[in-house]
Amino acid sequence: MTIRLRNLALLAATVVVFAAGFPSGKEDIQRPLDVWAIRSVLDKKPRMLTLALDKECYAAYDLAKGKLYKVWKGGITLEGAAYTNKKDIQPGSWGTAYLWDSLSASPWHVSIRGKDEPARVLYKGYAFKNQQIYLHFALLLPSKDTVLVTERPEFVRNTAGKPGLERMFTTSNVPEGVAVSVQTSEGIRALHSNNTTYLSAYFEPLPEQFPPQPVAKAVHPGRALMDKSDCFVCHKVDENEVGPAFQRVAQRYPNNQKSVDLLVNKIREGGTGVWGTGVMNSHALLTENELTAMVSYIFTLKPKEVVIQKPVNQPKKEPAVQRTNSPGFGAPLDKVHPSYDLQTLHTKNFKPRVGALAFKPDGRLLVTTWDEVGGVYVLDNVATGDTNKITVKRIASGLAEPLGIEVVNGEIYVLQKHELTKLIDTDGDEIIDEYRVVCNSWGATADFHEFAFGLVYKEGYFYVTLSMAMRLKPDEKQLPDRGRTIKIAPDGSFESVNYGLRTPNGIGLGVDNELFVTDNQGQWLPGNKFIHVKKGEYHGMAWGWLSDEPAPRMVPPAIWLPEDEIGNSPSEPVLIKDGPYKGQMFHGDVTHGGIQRDFLEKINGEYQGAVFRFSQGFEAGVNRLRLGPDGALYVGEVGMAGGGWSWKDRVRGLQKIKYNGKSTFEMLAVRAKPQGFEIEFTEPLKEGQKLRPADFLIHQWWYLPTKNYGGPKMDLTTMTVQKMSISEDRTRVFLEIPNLKKEHVVYFRLPDALKSSRGQSLWSSEAWYTLNNIPN
Repeated sequence: MTIRLRNLALLAATVVVFAAGFPSGKEDIQRPLDVWAIRSVLDKKPRMLTLALDKECYAAYDLAKGKLYKVWKGGITLEGAAYTNKKDIQPGSWGTAYLWDSLSASPWHVSIRGKDEPARVLYKGYAFKNQQIYLHFALLLPSKDTVLVTERPEFVRNTAGKPGLERMFTTSNVPEGVAVSVQTSEGIRALHSNNTTYLSAYFEPLPEQFPPQPVAKAVHPGRALMDKSDCFVCHKVDENEVGPAFQRVAQRYPNNQKSVDLLVNKIREGGTGVWGTGVMNSHALLTENELTAMVSYIFTLKPKEVVIQKPVNQPKKEPAVQRTNSPGFGAPLDKVHPSYDLQTLHTKNFKPRVGALAFKPDGRLLVTTWDEVGGVYVLDNVATGDTNKITVKRIASGLAEPLGIEVVNGEIYVLQKHELTKLIDTDGDEIIDEYRVVCNSWGATADFHEFAFGLVYKEGYFYVTLSMAMRLKPDEKQLPDRGRTIKIAPDGSFESVNYGLRTPNGIGLGVDNELFVTDNQGQWLPGNKFIHVKKGEYHGMAWGWLSDEPAPRMVPPAIWLPEDEIGNSPSEPVLIKDGPYKGQMFHGDVTHGGIQRDFLEKINGEYQGAVFRFSQGFEAGVNRLRLGPDGALYVGEVGMAGGGWSWKDRVRGLQKIKYNGKSTFEMLAVRAKPQGFEIEFTEPLKEGQKLRPADFLIHQWWYLPTKNYGGPKMDLTTMTVQKMSISEDRTRVFLEIPNLKKEHVVYFRLPDALKSSRGQSLWSSEAWYTLNNIPN
């Protein structure tokens, strides 16, 4: 039976009793889950808090509205990218509700001298004490007074053994003549001013609840297998994304046994080259029958009419070059950089999916985890690199996809999906007692892709990047705050810095103490980007342009990171502070894997430069980089099992690399000159070796943004080196190259056999320079 009581649904309850002035008397509280206070999207609502109070009673709060959303017997399914490696899904509740508020109205009521007045509610955070949780809200009055309300919810039973929810409200800072009330299932209940009020509701007992079982659907067995695998991470049925649309695959091949055998083998082995340079994961664990079923399903998608997709301004085909590709020479590296030593910090018992890294003033490492725990851990003795000496302690949990952390004046701040939060230890045991809101007012929906990345603190402000939603319905638009870098003030207010970003999974301080972000290729972004953050600049993702007027011109990045060649999912950038690369930057990559090196210079007042392959050899895709007090670079790794957003399907790791003083022969810098480029090396070139202008392979192109995933290289041209000269100390080569054009990418592949004066071979022969401006 469902009973509507003043905008609230009261379900499975025959007795509701509200009383004032008595405590619960609970002593040893046992919760049904280890992490029992959980921030997440829930039931397609953002900014939710779920409390597993008892196996008989879960409660969820809509923190944005400052209200109790639901009380039920059952549980929650923690599903989604961070929990179960699935896109397009978020956590949800299951079971039977005792009561449920389905409406959007605020539950708070304020009267001033007997007259009802509007009051704005703000969620301010929560705190733990004696195994119980205290939620903090502020009511902003028209008089500019602020009333503070604390609510402590708790599971209780009455003398008859019926389950119930006790809500203890404490108000403070209530001015004279002001009365505060709260909407409940029994109506509006007055709260004692500057005192405590207890409201308890008891419910009819419910039978044991069970999670819902998947509903069997009449689907093709091949489609069912593909849903369980990683196929739809990179493919769609009728649109190109990372890989070709399945309709295009079905259209390309005749439906016969030869095609089936070919496609079965291709899916099993993985690889690249058929539809472009994107790499498909192997699927060696699937059986012949399973692979055949998948291919059979793909052929059911063959269009009745031929689908012709005409690219805009088809680029010229890249001419074939007689060179053999190997790691560092036309292909990703496969080892750790020789000038750095790698140490593994994770263990069998602690191998995190790293969301963020930061250091405490005492040198201990803070690690957040992108998983079902949503934890913050403090690691001691990491400088030793000895896993037998490293200790791990969890100090916080229940955070919603924490992908940023920073320590400011010894205080810990963490960036959740929907909130910047200050973590406070009130009793000195290091376990976080209070999760205090700093800022939670940027726009958010339940979309799985609305990540918040960062966190950088500079000159009294926090900087965060917000990604765009990816699965909006046709009649939905991006929220105005998405796809931006935002600047958060100490009072919690924020302002937009730049916009038109897609998935900016990386922000850091770099050259000249300037801010830089990385962004991921996708719709309207023909390549990955390394961006200098400047006020008011638009970076091209058209989904974030909400005006009917034409979008502004896209500001080119400081460095393009061509998809599959040198990047797929670039992540956090960091300034290099020692060694031969001092003053340059590193950035990681989750899907391409490893760390890349970025050289920047200013031409006509704007940053531009080159990206080089630097290091692979890590446990998983690189998500976060943080320089430690020991001079080492700490590497936090992450991924999604099943091939989405991962390097070689690996998803966890924590390591560090440290400069060992050894010299590695490679390009140190590429600098733009009025008539060409100067390439500087880490070691002098060997004397006597033959080096001709024709030995240098150089391409030039520009990118065309389109509505499709990625974009074509336009006017791809093989350039001619007209003149070449070597500096007296043999550390620099100047290449005079006619017909260079601004706002183009210039690709360099040096002679593979080039040697240094010490006889060393190149570590990598490639560089990609973004020529936004040509020096005068």
